[in-house]
Amino acid sequence: MWTLQRCDIAQGYENAPIPCVNAVDDEGCPSDYKYVSENCETSAMNIDRNITHLQHCGCTDDCSSSNCLCGQLSIRCWYDKDQRLLQEFNKIEPPLIFECNMACSCHRSCKNRVVQTGIKVRLQLYRTEKMGWGVRALQDIPQGSFICEYVGELISDAEADVREDDSYLFDLDNKDGEVYCIDARYYGNISRFVNHLCDPNLIPVRVFMLHQDLRFPRIAFFSSRDILSGQELGFDYGDRFWDIKSKYFTCQCGSEKCKHSAEAIALEQSRLARLEASPESGADCGLTIPII
Repeated sequence: MWTLQRCDIAQGYENAPIPCVNAVDDEGCPSDYKYVSENCETSAMNIDRNITHLQHCGCTDDCSSSNCLCGQLSIRCWYDKDQRLLQEFNKIEPPLIFECNMACSCHRSCKNRVVQTGIKVRLQLYRTEKMGWGVRALQDIPQGSFICEYVGELISDAEADVREDDSYLFDLDNKDGEVYCIDARYYGNISRFVNHLCDPNLIPVRVFMLHQDLRFPRIAFFSSRDILSGQELGFDYGDRFWDIKSKYFTCQCGSEKCKHSAEAIALEQSRLARLEASPESGADCGLTIPII
């Protein structure tokens, strides 16, 4: 029997309450962070928020036209009439999305304003059997739906290097210069509890709304497939995360596709050892050992 720990961890800052429940142990609702619904700064980041620097559209319709400048900045508008990602959206290497902004001529209800309208799906924070706290859907969610934004404290890469707890860092991956991160350790929203899944049902997409400073994209999670009510939500933390963290713990997602469980790691190490012992034989016969 689950216990309701809190009716709304967001304290009214989201469009719908996000309850917290526990049916596993006596652990109370997490309280070692401050819930924020938008990224925050504890030191100046010098983000270019000058409204005159915003590229913007002059649309007077719902931004369905291919002439919409914001859509052109994104290659095209990637949202359909239901404000979900189009089927052809690249989920492996997602393009940047530029939503309409406050300098645009279009109505606030245009179809190119999705992430900026906030969380619309019903979510729940719950205690999992093996992975601590997690997030699950309280409704069926169609593929391509916006779920939530990864929110936290904006910090420099240099600051990230000296922080003791790096468990909540999300790199913003600016390949052209300065590198910044979002750290959800002390300030964050429901996304800080989204676990790693080796067979993820969420994808992170870089989105721009209130500014277009390419160093500071917003990180939005969208559903990569249909999600049923009650299913856990998760995204792939990436190999770089597991290269470091596998020294301390292994993945407990339970997926048949799990790459970072103790068993999968042991199989991979065994495979590499065999190849190292006889590299020529492996190459000659085209040996391929699947990673389970």
